Amino acid sequence: MKRALLVLMLLSGCATSGYDRLPKADQNDVHRIEAYLNGIQGLQAAFVQHGPDAGESGGRFSYIPGHLRLDYVVPHPMELVAGEGHLVLDDQGTGAVTHLSLRHNPLGLLLKHPIRFDGDIQVTDVRHGNGSLQISVAQADNPSQGLLTLQFSDVNGQLSLIGLQGVDARQHHFGVLLSDVKQGVVIVPSVFTPPAG
Repeated sequence: MKRALLVLMLLSGCATSGYDRLPKADQNDVHRIEAYLNGIQGLQAAFVQHGPDAGESGGRFSYIPGHLRLDYVVPHPMELVAGEGHLVLDDQGTGAVTHLSLRHNPLGLLLKHPIRFDGDIQVTDVRHGNGSLQISVAQADNPSQGLLTLQFSDVNGQLSLIGLQGVDARQHHFGVLLSDVKQGVVIVPSVFTPPAG
């Protein structure tokens, strides 16, 4: 029943902003996630990505608040750099460079800085597991543009980003699973300079 109501809310486009309607414990967890994401000095990890075509790719994940970079090694070298409202993918296998706006892309919900899950963002779901926590977020004024789920390990009150799941406006699903996560890594800003092209 809860999932059916969530789907109806997303399809209707009438979501309210923020997370005031959530139970107090869930609101506290959303605040913890905001503080964690805004406080990351630098995070790097190995990643495996599952895309809409059921293909699998992988490589190195780098994140600082407001910026993300994926260096693919499988199935072939590619660089994805996202931040400041734009995403650039340089496919070194084909030579193609793709530019996308983050305005209507679920990743844009992660790359606002500072991150605040209120105002123009709606928290649609908070889930707790054994040593895990995840939240799902969407654009409050147009939730049909996509949904992003952020997954964290949550051990002794310490959060660590371990995955992203998303669905875009065309109902394409993607998932990124992180491993060997290192936090507090110094990452030079030039790493997040988009590829030329």
